[in-house]
Amino acid sequence: MIKIFVPPIEQFELNESQGEINHIIKDGVKLNSRTELVKSYAECDYVFLDFRHINNRSGYKGNLKEFDKNKIIVIDYSDQQELFDVNCLHYFKRSSVLKGEGKFKNYSREVRPISYCVKNDWLDYDTNYAEERDIDISVFFRKESERIKGGMTNRELVASFVDEYFKHKNIHVGIVDTDGEAGRINVGKEYVDKMLRSKIVVNCNPDDWEGDYRLFETLSCGSLVLVDKMITPAVNPFEHRKHLGYYDSLEELGSQIEYYLDNDNERKQTARNGYEYALKYHKTSDRIDEILEVIGI
Repeated sequence: MIKIFVPPIEQFELNESQGEINHIIKDGVKLNSRTELVKSYAECDYVFLDFRHINNRSGYKGNLKEFDKNKIIVIDYSDQQELFDVNCLHYFKRSSVLKGEGKFKNYSREVRPISYCVKNDWLDYDTNYAEERDIDISVFFRKESERIKGGMTNRELVASFVDEYFKHKNIHVGIVDTDGEAGRINVGKEYVDKMLRSKIVVNCNPDDWEGDYRLFETLSCGSLVLVDKMITPAVNPFEHRKHLGYYDSLEELGSQIEYYLDNDNERKQTARNGYEYALKYHKTSDRIDEILEVIGI
């Protein structure tokens, strides 16, 4: 077994439902058949660091300089594109795309892309695949008319587009549960129930970066996902029209919605493919496998 130490941060020890340090890194290590989560640096083969160990705002009280840099693996799920200053063996980062420019940010060191995944608390919830659904389209974003400070313009445009052009269908547009907007902390029952009832869920990446939990939440609920095109390379990528649908304009989004609502069997099959593929290749333990592969284990 490969022994992994994740230095404790008090606030995340007290609330294990918070942060990628818990619901991706620690959970993934615990569930991976090749790794063991240990309680001290002295026991470990590698140290896995969350960005909160480095950003000086989380209350981490340890000294990273005490760790051998050749044992340190940084797993940075922060939104910002900038890297944290830390000597390490490998640096994994989710947000490395300048979304508005459609290109990767240039870094002075090698950076490995890593994606979100299906969190374990979603697997604990009753998200069994269901073919019969009564909501044609769901968009879990605010419309432009409901804009708040810090809102995402592209998401508002998508929500407003669906609300205007598909109002003759049975649709849901808007935030559901406080967890629909507050950092994906917990599984909100109403939010999950809406997804389980939705034939199609339209997603949109943030304005300035790529990657969000909603993509994997929706896939794990068996809805057909339509999402704007992404350029971040992924291990076991989702394929267009096999696992989900990608769009690069509102016009293309509209065409795909109409197509899949008119072709029910193809929609159901694509949705099922995405559901099964996500649960096979995109769990927390799979992300740990990706890290071990880069390490060379």
